[in-house]
Amino acid sequence: MQPNSKNGQGLTGTLKGSSLTDLLQNLITSNATGTLTLQTDGQEKSIYLKDGNIIFASSNQSADRLGNILVRFGKLSQEQVDAALKFKGATHQQFGAIVVELGFLPAKELFEGLKLQVREIIYSLFRWEKGAFQFTPGQLSPQTIPLVLDPIELISEIINRLQTEPGGESGGG
Repeated sequence: MQPNSKNGQGLTGTLKGSSLTDLLQNLITSNATGTLTLQTDGQEKSIYLKDGNIIFASSNQSADRLGNILVRFGKLSQEQVDAALKFKGATHQQFGAIVVELGFLPAKELFEGLKLQVREIIYSLFRWEKGAFQFTPGQLSPQTIPLVLDPIELISEIINRLQTEPGGESGGG
């Protein structure tokens, strides 16, 4: 990995010729706090780190929305998601708060669903074969939900998953 700059000034570079695994390991071991944003073909996904821990991830892709993840993994029905989104439009509350308030999911399952969402977003990044990245150091938005996932365990899980899926190991990792 040959980033353009490092330490407190941030990192920029491309995934072509860089390993996402190495990039994350460098951020983790340096106890970085900030946002790693990756972009390719109109997709933008971000990984939020605090003191070297992965605490959240976000995406501009509809497949990565919490409701879609919860449906895909059988935690909510599409009808429940639709009802929650309708309620969200009227109240402007966060989706997660609505599904708990409406009794669709207990708070503990919502928390597990958020962790699942973060894992799925990060997993999808390891499948990218090209793209640009930028790490912006600094404080995170107060709206970031701190989940704290064990980064080494997460990366190991993703690598194992990539190796066991049809087609073997994909690019980016």
